[in-house]
Amino acid sequence: MLHTDTTNKQPFLFVDPQSAQIFSLACRVAVSTIPVLISGPTGSGKEILAKVVHEASPQSSGPFVAVNCAAIPATLAESLFFGHEKGSFTGANAGSAGYFEQAHNGTLFLDEIGEMPIDLQPKILRALQEKKITRLGSNREISVNVRIVAATNVNLLEEAKKNRFREDLYYRLSAFKFNMPPLSRRPLDIKPLAYLMIQKYGMEDVAPEISPEAMNKLLAHSWPGNIRELENVIARALILRQSADIGPEDIQFDDEPVSTPEVIEYAPSGPTEFPSRAAAVDSAVTLNGSVHRTELSSILSALSGSATRADAAKRLGISQRTLRHKLQAFRSEGHRVPDAYAR
Repeated sequence: MLHTDTTNKQPFLFVDPQSAQIFSLACRVAVSTIPVLISGPTGSGKEILAKVVHEASPQSSGPFVAVNCAAIPATLAESLFFGHEKGSFTGANAGSAGYFEQAHNGTLFLDEIGEMPIDLQPKILRALQEKKITRLGSNREISVNVRIVAATNVNLLEEAKKNRFREDLYYRLSAFKFNMPPLSRRPLDIKPLAYLMIQKYGMEDVAPEISPEAMNKLLAHSWPGNIRELENVIARALILRQSADIGPEDIQFDDEPVSTPEVIEYAPSGPTEFPSRAAAVDSAVTLNGSVHRTELSSILSALSGSATRADAAKRLGISQRTLRHKLQAFRSEGHRVPDAYAR
């Protein structure tokens, strides 16, 4: 079963029986308006499932607003969710709609809901119950028609016992619950997902095949990083491969050092002229510079297409700390990095 995310045109396959069952159930649940809670490990496809619910719902023509609760500063949380009026606080030079208003007649996806600031949770609960919000600096209530889909990689009931999450908000969000299993428990999804990622990252007219030995290596892996790790592995394999197809030697997992290509022995037919040391060094510098510029270009592209630096780091498959250090390093080397990105 192939689902295409119409927001960014990224397809996701539901081939494994577990995935297909979840997809079918999501389509049935979508016709109602009840909140949905999706649990599962990081990178397992929770946001894709949220988009399935949205696209199969009566509100599919409305907006899909995704919010990473872990990336929201506590001091700005209320303004970001409920909006504000001009002059409501220092720097509020104009009125602004919050996430609830932006998602009116659509779906509000609350990713990493377990990381939502505890002080904000009762206000979110009230908005869900009353279906009304009030902007900061205003006394006027605004009605909102929003379908809530939340996702978490932690046990929210356990968090509630530790006073880190409100139990009443949990029960409001979990009218219907899905558990997205890790990729290792959906082995039949691995092969089609791998080929989808070859289409995404490959630049040749004819996409390479994955050899049976390479596919067996993929199937035997535990996939702690789930689909995001698979994406990294395939992108890496397309760079490392030494032949038309992807072989087992091209499959390098995130917890393994990248191996150097095997040295190929050959018998020259005549005298061999080796490049001078200066020429060899110049070639290496040129190659390293090209790789460096490609890395910078990829990072800036991810940043420009993401709402926050945390989202950009997630798209790149690196930590926020690593992203920050890379940007600082690029600036120190004289590369032009916008100040907003380097902070």
